Amino acid sequence: MLTLLNSESLWIGTDMKLFNKIREQLEQAGITYKHKVKNRMGQWAGVGTVRGRTGSAGMPADEIYEYEILVHKNELEQAKKITGLM
Repeated sequence: MLTLLNSESLWIGTDMKLFNKIREQLEQAGITYKHKVKNRMGQWAGVGTVRGRTGSAGMPADEIYEYEILVHKNELEQAKKITGLM
């Protein structure tokens, strides 16, 4: 079972196509993973969110979301080899 204590981050980025490609490679190899998607415009900025204070001006649409893929610590090296992230 993959938990916060036994997982490591394999990849963090804003490219959705690469995110999906890595996930497909992990699934084909039978490696268990979890993923997180973070809306960077929804981050707290002291008195509201970034988007609430500044709008979305200046933020490229393809960089609004940040993706992270986590795998079990014991499978990290194997996952790096399979996905070419070494």
